[in-house]
Amino acid sequence: RIEHARVDDAMRQGIFTCSASASLREAARTMSLHHVHTVVVTDPADGSPTGIVSDSSLVRAMLDAGGSRSLGDVADPTVPMISSGEPLSAAAELMRDRGIGHLVVRDAESGRPTGMLSTLDIAGILAWGEA
Repeated sequence: RIEHARVDDAMRQGIFTCSASASLREAARTMSLHHVHTVVVTDPADGSPTGIVSDSSLVRAMLDAGGSRSLGDVADPTVPMISSGEPLSAAAELMRDRGIGHLVVRDAESGRPTGMLSTLDIAGILAWGEA
């Protein structure tokens, strides 16, 4: 049940990334190949997270700019993160309050990004009562 679940009960392990210098088409290809709705945008120099792009923002950017911009140009520079040990209800509230559908999950001990949590993952807990 969501009242007792933690973020790590519902999250998906692993993160798909694309360099900020990547084209919108490259990001779309990554999303399509891996059936994910969000990629973390990384600094080409050191691989650190610099933003996040969802499939819907990618489509909007492609329509607005015809695909000529880089991923770094359209990425949301705030990378919404939550610790894997936080209550799932806290993640749901954060998503609701910020109007977003995905959070990057960081390891509770190291702080390093380890996975993603989406509203669909939370819906799975609501629907089935388990991760």
